[in-house]
Amino acid sequence: MTLERYLLRQIAVGMAFAVAGMAFVAIPGILVQAFHKLAGVGMSAILGFLPLVLVDLIPYLLPIGFLLAVVATFGRMAADNEWTAILMAGVHPLRMLLPAFVFALALSGVLLYLATEVSPRTKFRQRDYTKNSLVRLLRTLSPGRTELKFGDFYLSARARGALDRNRFEQVFIHVPRRGDEPAQLVYASAAQFTIEQSRMEIELSWPRWIGQGVDVRGGRARIVLDLDQLFEVDSSRRHEWRYQTSRELERRLQRSEAVLASEGAEALEGRTQEQGYVLAPDLAKVRFELHARRALAAVCPMFLLLGVATGLFLRRGSQLFAFAAAVMYALAYYLLSMRLGKGLVASSAAPQWLAAWGTTLLGTLAGALMCWRALRR
Repeated sequence: MTLERYLLRQIAVGMAFAVAGMAFVAIPGILVQAFHKLAGVGMSAILGFLPLVLVDLIPYLLPIGFLLAVVATFGRMAADNEWTAILMAGVHPLRMLLPAFVFALALSGVLLYLATEVSPRTKFRQRDYTKNSLVRLLRTLSPGRTELKFGDFYLSARARGALDRNRFEQVFIHVPRRGDEPAQLVYASAAQFTIEQSRMEIELSWPRWIGQGVDVRGGRARIVLDLDQLFEVDSSRRHEWRYQTSRELERRLQRSEAVLASEGAEALEGRTQEQGYVLAPDLAKVRFELHARRALAAVCPMFLLLGVATGLFLRRGSQLFAFAAAVMYALAYYLLSMRLGKGLVASSAAPQWLAAWGTTLLGTLAGALMCWRALRR
């Protein structure tokens, strides 16, 4: 068991360094995204936003880190003739692959939980966190602040009220589109903010609406914004299928298919997502989504086969070239599985399960053939 423990330790350490390195490279981009969404809210709110974004990245960082670790471990063993010594000692090559395969299955279990139970709700949590952080900002504005931007809303003022910190003087406001109402540009001598839960009211003094061929003036006016709607976290969107866990999606799909089979398509059209059903136009998308989540979680065994073969084939070559090949595998897989699969489902060119699993099955078959050839050398 000494060899197996040694191999597992090398893969685990290599994966830890690879994941940490990729996360280190990704964090500046995440911070830029957080600063853009939470402009002016404060560093504590931005740091609280980071874990929500990292949850979306983990299902991609872990498999790629595992692939790089496998390539590095088997490539180094081959280059240092450790692999040859192991084979000459009578150890079967598959015995050396077994601990890495067990490790890959364990990673797939973690990825399956993240992809089916955690990640689906993360996007909604990000929007909700952004809205709540900006509501806190509006309620605790610093005295000298004269500019606000969140979502598509923008306000710029010349000065703040001397006695009331929620009053802005000489303001220019861009109001985003709300339902059927178009976006608006407003200039006013003063604006007073009031926030109650998710409702924001702006009392305008001597407003002037400016638009294409429009110049409307008046004494007083009021603008009402629904922050839940502005940040797309209203209760109706919470029930959308893309934000549901896989277990909930399966329940909804079974319920919808039962109605479709017993009562027909017209009966299903009368159901809503709030009632726990999948709308008729979304049935194929939901079936594909369920398969796609499982397929993305099953990528580690495929990466193991590709990584072992690449490391052994390039035993005398440059490690940098081996890493480049590994990154190419990962990019090709994720691009094909996401883009090609959705395209096949949209055009009804393939069953949902085949569109979701096709890239994984082809990659596993190619990895098995490459690995078989590498082990026979």
